[in-house]
Amino acid sequence: MIGLITLDLRLGSRVKEIASRLGAEVIHVAEADELPLKVRVVILSKKEGVELSGREVIYIEDYGSVEELVERAYELALGKRSYELTIVAIDPGKSMGAAYILDNKLIKTRRYGIVEKLVDDVKRFMKAHRLAKERYVLIGSTTSPEDAELIAEKIRRALYDERGLKVMLVDEFSTSKGLLPRMKGVSKDEYSAILLSIKNLLGLR
Repeated sequence: MIGLITLDLRLGSRVKEIASRLGAEVIHVAEADELPLKVRVVILSKKEGVELSGREVIYIEDYGSVEELVERAYELALGKRSYELTIVAIDPGKSMGAAYILDNKLIKTRRYGIVEKLVDDVKRFMKAHRLAKERYVLIGSTTSPEDAELIAEKIRRALYDERGLKVMLVDEFSTSKGLLPRMKGVSKDEYSAILLSIKNLLGLR
């Protein structure tokens, strides 16, 4: 359970949306004294001027995106300071799909039209989870080998200082087939990235 103290209803809605994908409950309140005692992790803005004791506080301003913010709050609510395994699986091509995974749990999927945006998101995700024991970026290379190599090179450059991070070109054969039912709202490219990650998890663990 995660607490959220803010008067910003749009932010509250976004936090709840992301948390629901992780299977986490968010208690959104306007005042700190409205929070149940069982809430141990709280999201708030430094502008609120609220001081809390006995609780883990996550400040909105310390994170580059709401997704990173909620992911960190979720980790702390679970009592986790780091993960065993962090993976980004990428289906390359004109329209790129990416699946972001923590300890075999799908956190989010994204579709990209610009490789730089993909690289930026991968960089932020990997740096946010730099304490994970194993970190992989898996890039499907069968159908678009040149695109895959270009993406891999850009990611290696962006994360050159991240020790232990492995960027790998892998066989994506059959990832476009219906091995799993496609989830509502997930594009074909995102779906392929998810299947690619699931297939390769078996070989990494």
